Amino acid sequence: MLQAYSPYYRANWANSWKEAKEGDLKKQIKTIVKSLERSTPKIARLIEEGERQAEIERKEWEAQREKWRREREEKLAAEALMQSRKELFQIIETWAEANRIEKFFKDAEQRANNLSEDNKLKILERLQRARELIGSSEALDHFVRWRTPDEMYTPEL
Repeated sequence: MLQAYSPYYRANWANSWKEAKEGDLKKQIKTIVKSLERSTPKIARLIEEGERQAEIERKEWEAQREKWRREREEKLAAEALMQSRKELFQIIETWAEANRIEKFFKDAEQRANNLSEDNKLKILERLQRARELIGSSEALDHFVRWRTPDEMYTPEL
């Protein structure tokens, strides 16, 4: 048996010749060669069509990858926006708490000013230690550390 086929992946073509009895293939050589020569244009068309199909598939794959990239970037940008908003609301809450604490200290200082000098000094000293214990209640310190959505997410180029 003799088999001929296209070695190109996308050009699906094959033909075979069988011997009914030993030596028949030798007698068919001219017919086989002519058959192969006649098949050449068909094989060439199959190859061209396969290459066109491969190009179409490549473009579809690239379009799909681009779609996935855009979707990923949109998701990351949305997540950055959400995280930035969350941080900002936390800063606002911290700011409100800092203002509440600062009002407490100012009110305590004002009240301490109405006390006797001895009690006033004790209260002011305790207030100073309380301030040191709490640390900075300056809301702007927290605000400076806030990250905008753009700072959280920079799209890939």
